[in-house]
Amino acid sequence: MGYTREEKTIIWLDSFLSLDYARKVKISALCKGLFELVSDFPRYKRAVSQIAGEGVCAEMERSLDSFRYLEELLCSYARKGIFCITYYSDSYPVSLKEIDNPPLVLYCKGNKQLLSDWRKLAIVGSRRTSANILKLTEEFSAALGEAFTIVTGIADGADTAAIRGALPCGKIISVLANGFDHVYPECNRNLLDKIIESGLVVTEYPPAILPHKYNFPVRNRIIAGLSDGVLVVSGRLKSGTRHTAKYAFEYGREVFAFPYNIGAESGAVCNNIIKEGGKLVENLVDISAAFGIHLTEKEEIPLNETEREILELLRRGEAHIGELSKITGKKIYELQPVLVSLEMKRRVADCGGNRYCAIK
Repeated sequence: MGYTREEKTIIWLDSFLSLDYARKVKISALCKGLFELVSDFPRYKRAVSQIAGEGVCAEMERSLDSFRYLEELLCSYARKGIFCITYYSDSYPVSLKEIDNPPLVLYCKGNKQLLSDWRKLAIVGSRRTSANILKLTEEFSAALGEAFTIVTGIADGADTAAIRGALPCGKIISVLANGFDHVYPECNRNLLDKIIESGLVVTEYPPAILPHKYNFPVRNRIIAGLSDGVLVVSGRLKSGTRHTAKYAFEYGREVFAFPYNIGAESGAVCNNIIKEGGKLVENLVDISAAFGIHLTEKEEIPLNETEREILELLRRGEAHIGELSKITGKKIYELQPVLVSLEMKRRVADCGGNRYCAIK
């Protein structure tokens, strides 16, 4: 992949791992044209030293003694299947330029064209998401993939469900919180390979960067920034998903959330988002209508075996969750996510007092 002088310069600058984002930005702002920094480094050496420190400045100067450093750097990326999209690249997403602290470089593997798709929707949630909500998330992602490129992370749980739903059509962007030399979580290594084959994986971190805990909330600004809207499917109040929703609100994106029963910790952040102005999502139309999109009648999401059993019982008449527990032999805590799912699919209604009835 060919790069312009400006692109090469920002890739060079981003390769110095001891520099944090703020110092890289300060250094890049020293000159009007970034290429001046490398073509006339002695002129900026004193200012660079004040920002980066003498040791890093000396390292930067040594790297410019020949073109070998940059050539070898770009070749190493190419051997790993990595291509770079920089802030100065034509294909850099406009939506990311609009956010605070836009990534200087996006390290990518997969289908670059997905960054140019004009409509993207993020789907995020907790690693500890109930099995029923995971299934619903996968179904929503598959259906929404008709109209949107789905954006998410790579964590186990809700991220994985969103990826599995969108993978068949290939409209999936996964944003990492580490460099490509590492896979986190390791259990999703095969899934990551599948995304690279048919979708796109991006990160702002050079390959050697480990998945440090503090990278994840910072990464979430990219998920929100890339997207036109964010759907939060699960999360405790202190879940990392709240960071993504916060960024989305700040960036003026549409924010959606699945509703949860009172006291359900696994969805507390969702209910909080709805209280703060997010849109409650019961079906696909609640999302598609916000963007003026008409999805085909895959909108009626199919029911699983347990959902069909409960719906048939409720078609005989209104029932308390305790009654349903006795009839089915299932614990009340097992039935609660099933009933939430049926509500979101507009098949049952909560009549109050833990009583439910079929509406379709």
